[in-house]
Amino acid sequence: MIFEIENYQTLRRAVDELCAFLSKEEVPSESIFDSKLAVYELLGNVLQHSGGSAKLHGGIVNGYVELKILAEKTFCPPPKGEKTQCADTYSEHGRGLFLVDSVCEERFMTDDGGIFIKIKIKRYKDGAFHLLRPYHLTNKKN
Repeated sequence: MIFEIENYQTLRRAVDELCAFLSKEEVPSESIFDSKLAVYELLGNVLQHSGGSAKLHGGIVNGYVELKILAEKTFCPPPKGEKTQCADTYSEHGRGLFLVDSVCEERFMTDDGGIFIKIKIKRYKDGAFHLLRPYHLTNKKN
């Protein structure tokens, strides 16, 4: 799926549709929550700090929810592991990237300026991890 994100209303609709898709594909609720948290944190930062619109691309590949955010205006958070320490509990800001990095397996900038994250789908059956079938979301504009 490809969503056009112009404001918080379109962000909410995109996240709701993404979560409905993940649920339909039997992604466990914990992994859906992690995906939702990461999208809200990253796209909220894009809307707040870059002042432009963005696109959200999503898919399920080899046991991961893969998400890519392309901002109209360049928004470049620090690389995963750098300056992503959590702010103190009384701070109004400064926890977003720390939260994103704690739920995603990978986060990096792509060659085209996008933010790419991978969230492992936690799926266990009979004590063993089972990968979901590779599945790419179809292209769709919101």
